Amino acid sequence: MLTMDANGLLSIQVLGPIRAVDGVGRDVTPDGLLQRRLFALLVLHRGRIVSADAAVDALWPGNPPRDPRAALHNHLSRLRRGLPDGVVSSVGDGYRLDPDLVDVDADRLAESLGGGWPSEAVADRLGTLLQRWQGPAYPELGDVDDGLVESARLEELRIRASEARAEARLALGETADVIAELTALTGIVPLRERPRSLLMEVLARTGRRVEAMRVYDDFRRLLGDELGIDPSPALAAQHVALLDGGPVSTPPLSVAQPAVWSPTSVLAVPPTSLLGRDTLLAEVTARAEAHRLVTLVGPAGVGKTRLLVEVGRLLLAARHNRPVVLCELAPADSGSVADTLAAALGIDGRPGISTIDRVVDVVEGQVLVILVDNCEHVIDAAAETLERILARCPGVRFVATSRERLRLPGEQVLPVPTLPVGQADPAVQLFVERAQAVAPHFTPGPAELEDVAEIVRRLDGLPLAIELAAARLHTHDLGEVAAGLDQRFALLSSGYRTSSRHASLGAAVTWSFRLLDERQQRNFADLSVFVGSFDAHDVAAVCEIDVVEATNAVAQLVERSLVLRAPEGRYVLLETLRAFGADQLVETGRDREVARHHALHQVRRVEHESRSMHESGRLVLVDIDAALPEMRGAFGWLLTEGEIDLAGRLVAGLIHYGFLRLRPDVLAWSERVIRADPDGVSPSAPRVWVAAAYASWMAGDMAEAVVRSDRALQLAEQSGGVCPPEVSLFKGNIELFEGRLDEAASWYRRSADDARNAADSERFLMAEACELLALGYAGDAAVSNRADELLDVGGATETPYAAYLWYCAGEADLAVDLERAGERHAEAVRLAELTHTTSVIGLSGASKASIDARL
Repeated sequence: MLTMDANGLLSIQVLGPIRAVDGVGRDVTPDGLLQRRLFALLVLHRGRIVSADAAVDALWPGNPPRDPRAALHNHLSRLRRGLPDGVVSSVGDGYRLDPDLVDVDADRLAESLGGGWPSEAVADRLGTLLQRWQGPAYPELGDVDDGLVESARLEELRIRASEARAEARLALGETADVIAELTALTGIVPLRERPRSLLMEVLARTGRRVEAMRVYDDFRRLLGDELGIDPSPALAAQHVALLDGGPVSTPPLSVAQPAVWSPTSVLAVPPTSLLGRDTLLAEVTARAEAHRLVTLVGPAGVGKTRLLVEVGRLLLAARHNRPVVLCELAPADSGSVADTLAAALGIDGRPGISTIDRVVDVVEGQVLVILVDNCEHVIDAAAETLERILARCPGVRFVATSRERLRLPGEQVLPVPTLPVGQADPAVQLFVERAQAVAPHFTPGPAELEDVAEIVRRLDGLPLAIELAAARLHTHDLGEVAAGLDQRFALLSSGYRTSSRHASLGAAVTWSFRLLDERQQRNFADLSVFVGSFDAHDVAAVCEIDVVEATNAVAQLVERSLVLRAPEGRYVLLETLRAFGADQLVETGRDREVARHHALHQVRRVEHESRSMHESGRLVLVDIDAALPEMRGAFGWLLTEGEIDLAGRLVAGLIHYGFLRLRPDVLAWSERVIRADPDGVSPSAPRVWVAAAYASWMAGDMAEAVVRSDRALQLAEQSGGVCPPEVSLFKGNIELFEGRLDEAASWYRRSADDARNAADSERFLMAEACELLALGYAGDAAVSNRADELLDVGGATETPYAAYLWYCAGEADLAVDLERAGERHAEAVRLAELTHTTSVIGLSGASKASIDARL
């Protein structure tokens, strides 16, 4: 039994059959089965209102009493009489358990895994909690979805707690019982890697290295047989250490798997009503509550995305604000599905770990709904990604849209039909409502309603086509709209289509496009070059107009429903409209011209963003994250067109982003440039080779990183111009990594000189900061004062460079003032979290933890 804290909270145990103990130690667990079930439901949703209907469904699934509300009230009254005052209260049409008046053992478990505890405290706290585990959590709710999900989450926490306790005991030098505990744990979760890693470590420590190697071999064969994969690089490295006779250690749990992660629900608020979808909306929502994968299928323009967002909003409310996250796959290709999903979830990368493995590691044990939109163009990659997550993460549910099913086990496929088109049906209501938005005085009589019914029938009841047609009433009357459909069908019957899959929608877009004047048509087609959202400055660059004209041009297209507004002053084209515009560019022979404008804009953009990292308060790294789909598309086009130097400039502009954000995958773009320019004749070649060196270094291939950095230096010296500061900076990194501190300092000083000669203040500060590392590790007595001077210059801003500078200053202080070093690393972590500087979060976070332990 958990003891009460000083505030006399009601102590509740849910790690097994529910039990409650009041402030004086009395067992106040409800007697009746239904009361315990109701109590468990309120504890599960503590702090949130449980509606009377939800409580009735949980107490009597499928077989309620004659008067369920009265029966519920009776059980609730008896429950409240046995509990301290105020623990359970009535709120509107529901009930709420006050989380401030209770102490739940499951919360203590999560807190104990939160990090920051000494090993002895971790071992004791987790040992006590694990001993109190009396079976599956929330057994009273074993047939309730939320109960099952929470039970699965807590079971995952139990496994993690067992791992963390074993790790803590190993840190204390205990080995006697750890082998038996870990052996049992590998039997419970045979496909989990961490228990194997810990078992290998403890066996090696006790001189049983042969048995440790057998653990690895058994696990490798099991993974191959069951999943067709190999152990992770980290576990393979442990095996190599066993073979070499060296020390064997397990990567810290805090590095391998963060304890805290909380995605944010961000769902658009649609500006218009959803017509004719009430029954389908209820069915999709019910399916999503009952099943872990629901796929909405149908043709383009049928309203799958609009329906998906509405389902998400209902699920967000029904699940008491548990996260519902939208992932838009339209900008993704088959190689970036996992990256796009990770970005939507707010999960950053880790060197040496694939993106999908990283996502699975983070969301495993979490409870959330992921809405995945537009799977059809990456169907295989999307199916593989979702299957991996579904197999490992029992608390995750997906609702997806696609033009074909994903063909995964357990998938619930729901076709989204077109709207009924009779006079009293939703298609006509949709046309009238959207028409009145642009022509407020449009009040159709019986004859006009017949015309509207004919229009929507000929548009096949497709919502997007209907909205485009209705929008024309801003400048045309109903008869002209109907006449436009005649012209459309003549065009369609001749064989012209914007897409072989979207004949009806393509015809509607063609007709709408023909109503634009020549300049508007040109602007609309130009916008199809964007793969994601864009703003007026992007439009100005691509269309070769000024920003004021670009703003007006986009506003005109928004008014005609050809461009949609996106958050924060940005715009977006629907996928089908984008494809139509791209066809127009090809037909007019302007596709290459517009693509070049777009590519040049992306090159200038990344160079501007790279120079803007010193601007305090700007989330430059996050801005580049959002721009990567555009940059990736521009980069591919530049290489295809043989624009090697521009492609190299784009890659070079991403060097510091890639390092600070931990994105070796982006830096690896450099390898494609190198293959296109093996002799390095492009002016950007030295910096491209530096980007490639960083990619190798971050992937753990130090030998290749050295080769690439030497090539970068060679090309820079051959050019006869000013050596790019990135070249000498990376040479310093190599020397620092290999322990040649004087040589490292010399290279860093040269990098600072190169940056000064190039009037590059950002690179100058970076070089000066790196020199602190070399001087500090070498024991230079003056390094602390040097660090103070640099912090006075660049440490007061909220930028990625400032975060990195505080990290270097903290490292420089390690041998001088350990307590101050900890304070500097704490500031580095604060700034890094504020600016999303992932590398500094890891580096300074690890140093700060080490310093805290030493102090």
